[in-house]
Amino acid sequence: MTHCLLFDSDGTLVDSEAINTEALTDELRLQGIDEDKSALLARYRGWQFKALLCDLGKLHHQELDAAFEERFRARASSYFDERLEPIPNIHNALQQLHQVKCVASNAPMSKLRQVLGKTGLSGFFNNKLFSAYEISRFKPDPALFLYAAEQMAFDADKCIVIEDSDVGVMAAVKAGMKCVHYVPHHQHPLTDQGSLNNQVGEFSAHSSVLGISDMQQLPDAISELSMRR
Repeated sequence: MTHCLLFDSDGTLVDSEAINTEALTDELRLQGIDEDKSALLARYRGWQFKALLCDLGKLHHQELDAAFEERFRARASSYFDERLEPIPNIHNALQQLHQVKCVASNAPMSKLRQVLGKTGLSGFFNNKLFSAYEISRFKPDPALFLYAAEQMAFDADKCIVIEDSDVGVMAAVKAGMKCVHYVPHHQHPLTDQGSLNNQVGEFSAHSSVLGISDMQQLPDAISELSMRR
């Protein structure tokens, strides 16, 4: 039986992380909160947005509520329409991957549809999109990946997750799935491969994690992981 490929969206399919962070810092500045963009992205890459707001609110002793999130989402959506691009080489990689595919993301469904449509990636997934907001369980909880696998009619050990964030990799490992960890050369990750392996610790016997730095490497990485037990 072939494998099912579960793709994250932000930072994995679409180059949205920096745009998201710019929209967030711009909105925070209107609240009198100054945050460095690079530090903000490094600290919260892959986080559930409500958890991010809660943490920022505590740090700055301000309440960042649903109204703030609504304003941020509107600003980010506008920025996406202006300049969102796909991750370099992802189109070519997807064209070479003939396995069943879906998207499993912490992002709201409306955002998934927008960014995939904007970047011309929607057709690769045949509307097989799964948002953590549907089940109210967010990475690093493995529930989203397990839910997506169930909906796609695949066992966890026949799934390969493609992720860029540590919390996404952790969710894949906890779900008992293999995982490709995409960390582009220009990005300074929170962890190196050694410390990532330390984080997965007890789960390492149940899942393989393979790192890549360019999506041109993705088809070969998928082939290698498919052969691992």
